[in-house]
Amino acid sequence: VADWFIGDDFHHNGAFFLLDAFNFYYGFGRPRPEPTRSSAARFRWPVEDSYEFFMHLGPVKNIEELYFGDTIKFWNDATAHPNYDDFWKARTPLPHLKNIEPAVLVVGGWFDAEDLYGPLYTYKAIEKQNPSATSNRIVMGPWSHGQWNFGKTENMGNVYWSFNTSEYYREVELNFFNYYLKGKGDMDLPEATIFITGTNKWSRFDTWPPQNVVEKDLYFQPSGKLSFEPPVSNDNYNEYVSDPMKPVPYTEDVHLRRTTQYMTDDQRFAARRPDVMVYQTDALTEDITFTGPLYANLFVSTTGTDADYVVKLIDVFTDKMVDYPENDKKVPMGGYQMLVRGEVMRGRFRNSFEKPEPFKPNKVTKVSFELQDVAHTFKKGHRIMIQVQNSWFPLVDRNPQKFVDIYHCNEDDFQKATHRIYHDKKYPSHVKVMVLGK
Repeated sequence: VADWFIGDDFHHNGAFFLLDAFNFYYGFGRPRPEPTRSSAARFRWPVEDSYEFFMHLGPVKNIEELYFGDTIKFWNDATAHPNYDDFWKARTPLPHLKNIEPAVLVVGGWFDAEDLYGPLYTYKAIEKQNPSATSNRIVMGPWSHGQWNFGKTENMGNVYWSFNTSEYYREVELNFFNYYLKGKGDMDLPEATIFITGTNKWSRFDTWPPQNVVEKDLYFQPSGKLSFEPPVSNDNYNEYVSDPMKPVPYTEDVHLRRTTQYMTDDQRFAARRPDVMVYQTDALTEDITFTGPLYANLFVSTTGTDADYVVKLIDVFTDKMVDYPENDKKVPMGGYQMLVRGEVMRGRFRNSFEKPEPFKPNKVTKVSFELQDVAHTFKKGHRIMIQVQNSWFPLVDRNPQKFVDIYHCNEDDFQKATHRIYHDKKYPSHVKVMVLGK
């Protein structure tokens, strides 16, 4: 965990991760006045669908009134601190990662729904704040939260790697501890041991992100196109209505608790909605690999005074994609839209997490934010897709699209808003990517 407001667990870029926070703190946050061997009772869902449950529940404030009361202190603290103030800053370890002398091996998973931000920024902070450190290494594999330590790791949801990826990691860990704790063997580990999805291979780099990357911009174009060439026309935008009473689901499936596999879910269900904007390239003529962070740069307008922006990077498989033999054709993979990375930005924090600002209705505004790192190859014949939407429910709480205290607002504060995503010469919305050299 590196920062509970910017990218880990309970918030991403200031947006509240409702489903995780509710499930975790209903049991974990209960007072335990004396030692006990009994865990707290899990929440008994009145319906078998978290989307339906949270829609029926209404605003976030109803959780405290109906379920938590004053019994869960951290929930009360979190909702009392809606901005990035000293409460949150005091809980990040990143500024304190200095004067580190022991060898460090940072391990993380590309599909860690709780804490992907943590390992990436722990590694980066140690690198930046310990320039003379000689042994700071990072391993990133195709895993969920801590998955490298348990079970088989041959797939993430519907997407298969075709071998147990954690076996390779265990050899890395053994080498590291043998060398630094027992003085045995040679240290031949690179600084970055990275699993690249798409090609499904382990790669070794001297740094993370790799040095041999080229920054490129993927520009939104008219007619739902996506290209590395900037737009040449004027006055182009997509306009649509976002309704908080019909938010975009984060998954097509019906679940009670947040799934681990949503981070590779098929996104065709979302692409079919009128409130999700879709941009995609032509079929690729050669493989292309992105390694490192992504940066969304959107030019938008809204009739409201606040909005969330969700940007998703997606790998569109070929229509003739052969089904994985492991899934027994339960999920046809032809045309599958694999989520590679998705991230949300609470628009009020576009200029500062400490000092939120409302949008001026109908004024073109730039919203820029970082998506967390990727290491993924888009294969020849595949397409690169970007989806943009304003809700991701109930993974993220609903934005009322009105500049109010979301944790304590009322049902009648939620309002429809008309949004525009601009993509022309003057307002070239795009996503910056890091393309790995050959």
